[in-house]
This record gives sequence, C-alpha cells and structure tokens, in this order.
Amino acid sequence: MPKATFYTHVGDPAAFVCRLAERAVKSGGKVLLWADSPETAERLDRQLWQLDPESFLPHELWTHGQALPKDVPLSVSYGDALPGVAPDTVVLNASPDFWCDAPSPPARVLEIVGTGLEELADARERFKAYRKQGFEIEHHNMQGKA
Repeated sequence: MPKATFYTHVGDPAAFVCRLAERAVKSGGKVLLWADSPETAERLDRQLWQLDPESFLPHELWTHGQALPKDVPLSVSYGDALPGVAPDTVVLNASPDFWCDAPSPPARVLEIVGTGLEELADARERFKAYRKQGFEIEHHNMQGKA
C-alpha cells in the first residue's frame, strides 16, 4: 500500500525539505524532490549544495521528460505534469501537486506543509485525495520542532 506522510506546521519549509531529503537518501533508494517552479528547484539545488560539508548530498537538477539520473540518489525537478516514477522512488513534494494522481504513483510521498492557513487548507485537500486513492496516511505536527 502506498504511503503519504504529512509534516505540518513547518516553520522553514525550504530548510526542512533539505534535511528531510538527506534523511530519505540515507534510508536508501531513489529520491525525487518535486518543486513548484524552476526558481524553487534552483533555490533548493543551491541550498542542498550548502549543507554541511560532512553531510554532502549528491544530487542533480533533472529536466522532466528526460531519463531520471541513475548515478545520483537525489534528483530535483518541477513540471507542468507529474512524471511516472519507479515504484520504489520516494517523492518529497514541495509543490501543490497531488502525487496520488501521477501516472505511476510512488510508494512513498513526503508532504511538507508550512504554517499558513492557505497551505494547511491545501494540505487537507491533498490528505483527502491520498486517502481516497488508498494511500496509508501518516502525520507529524512539526510546530515548535522545525
């Protein structure tokens, strides 16, 4: 059964995404960090390069429509349409997209939600959509933690 994990009330979503990406890569497998725009993807790419030198995280900007890079554990991308990904890919969703509607939904989606009322309302809609599509749902309230 696919799983969607929601991290809500995140104070600094961009920094949290980078830390979560690092944890996901260390867990093994391929990770796709899906952004909402080319600007966000490039900003996240820069932030990932600025992580602690001891925790270097190999990654690459990926252009949707090309083959997913095989030699790096983390790809950063965006697009107008969700790509099909291998079932064992973990998707960190830093966009308003509904990964349960992807051509081949991943086995694991990590949803990062900020503190704004609009962000939380959007997350509720994604939560309902994932549940309706049969995803197991997990929730972590990060208020005061991240």
